[in-house]
Amino acid sequence: MKIKSFGCSFIFGSDLADNPEQKVEDNPVGQFSRLTWPALLAKKLDYEYCCHARPGSGNLQIAERILNECSSDQEQFFIINWTYIDRFDYIESQDQWQRLPVGLWQPWNTLRPGNQSFLDENYYKNLHSEYKDKLTTLIYIKSVIDTLTQKNIKYIMTYEDDLIFDKQWHLTPAVECLQQQVAPHLISFEGQTFLNWSRQHGYAESVRSHPLEQAHQAAADYMLDFLINKIQPS
Repeated sequence: MKIKSFGCSFIFGSDLADNPEQKVEDNPVGQFSRLTWPALLAKKLDYEYCCHARPGSGNLQIAERILNECSSDQEQFFIINWTYIDRFDYIESQDQWQRLPVGLWQPWNTLRPGNQSFLDENYYKNLHSEYKDKLTTLIYIKSVIDTLTQKNIKYIMTYEDDLIFDKQWHLTPAVECLQQQVAPHLISFEGQTFLNWSRQHGYAESVRSHPLEQAHQAAADYMLDFLINKIQPS
């Protein structure tokens, strides 16, 4: 069995002790950590582990990487953590993307609130909307769930942004329908995101708001039964 993880910096393991973020040719963001909760789960069960998360990714990138890996015929289990819905992914260089072998780093870029570039500031001033974020993220999640189900790939799916399920603002029949469809497939940490759960328990975090080793160890312990039940249902 091979466990494959997908997400942003929380799953990549930014700021953990074994993640110096040294860059290599096929992964310009550095080497992923083996101290994250998905990596620790793989170690507990003596499974091979591969991380497809990238720091700063938006949910379109995450969905694309998941769907790329669905074509594998090996026995595999996916651990997915959807990120903040207000990140906007785009391809930075189409020419460069076409030259890369399949499976290597692809030249995505992501706009994020608070960044100071012209593109970031223009997008969030003139084009961004929370409704679009909710709708597109829910569509990505639903598409991934449908594909994993069709291909009989087992998974655990969590999320880092409570706005996915917000019903107070920007709620249309389309959003509400998608919320109802994806909700049974997502797992929380005692009703919270990983970051909020970590803070509630008082675990240390980095200056960049990444939970550190103790939080990941606790999260692995918390998620272990969920994973075992998915792999070996009673």
